[in-house]
Amino acid sequence: MAEKRKESSGTKRRGSRPAAPAVVSVTTQGGPFKGVSTAVVRRRAGKMLSHLALQGVELSVALVNDEAIHELNRSYRRKDKPTDVLAFPMLDQNGADSRRRGRRGPVDPSVWRGLLGDVIVSIDTAARQAAERDRPLLDEITMLLGHGLLHLLGYDHKTDAEEREMTDLTRELEAAAASRSNSNTVIEPRRSTARQKKTGA
Repeated sequence: MAEKRKESSGTKRRGSRPAAPAVVSVTTQGGPFKGVSTAVVRRRAGKMLSHLALQGVELSVALVNDEAIHELNRSYRRKDKPTDVLAFPMLDQNGADSRRRGRRGPVDPSVWRGLLGDVIVSIDTAARQAAERDRPLLDEITMLLGHGLLHLLGYDHKTDAEEREMTDLTRELEAAAASRSNSNTVIEPRRSTARQKKTGA
């Protein structure tokens, strides 16, 4: 009887399994880009997702040149010029629409499952902006990555209040990404998914 109880106590209850870790993929187009490590970008993106407690999600990051992002900006935003970052939100597996505008307040990690979407960063533009701001290119890329991730989660900056909130949250994500703590995010290379809709910086 005691043996039976012991066996039973060691059995995990259904639903007690930890949530699947997040998956980050980073691809490049128009590179190679000098001084840019896709492995470091993956780690920083993973730390951002961990900081937001997002599990069971997928994030695709593309590092491109000005020519590639110019074409995307023209096709999806009708703006005939390059930009620094674009975000293409996707529907999550729970059916929640991530393309909400002006989201306020903290991220609810329980809402998000599946593919968050794509963040496209122009390394050419990021390099120019980093030089203008006199800071390392990686820091500029990290800022743009955090900005794009927040767009995937429904945040926007159409009003002053939204702008302040996004700026504060982006800085918070930058700090988390640059920290020495480990993330539980699985790094898995995969091809960028088909885009549905974009959100610009």
